[in-house]
Amino acid sequence: MIIVSKEELLAFKKLDLFYQMNLLREQSARLERKYDCSLEYFRSLVNDSDENYEMWDDLIEWEACQSALSEVSSLLERINAEDIEVR
Repeated sequence: MIIVSKEELLAFKKLDLFYQMNLLREQSARLERKYDCSLEYFRSLVNDSDENYEMWDDLIEWEACQSALSEVSSLLERINAEDIEVR
C-alpha cells in the first residue's frame, strides 16, 4: 500500500495546474506573435474581415486558450484558499 498525504496531493495538483497554465500561455503567446496583436484587437480584425478560415480557426483556438487559462487559474486560487476536499 502506498500512503499519500493531503499535502503531497495538493503539491502534485498545483504542479499540474502550473504546467497547464504554462502550456496555455505559450499557445496564446504564439498566436499573439503570429498576428502581432492582442486577442481583443484580433477579434475585431476577424469580425471585420472577409471569410478567412485560418483566422477564424485561430480565433477559436485563442479564445479557448484564454477560457481554459481562466478555469485553471480559478482552480489554483481555490487550492490556495484551501477550498478543497480529498476523498
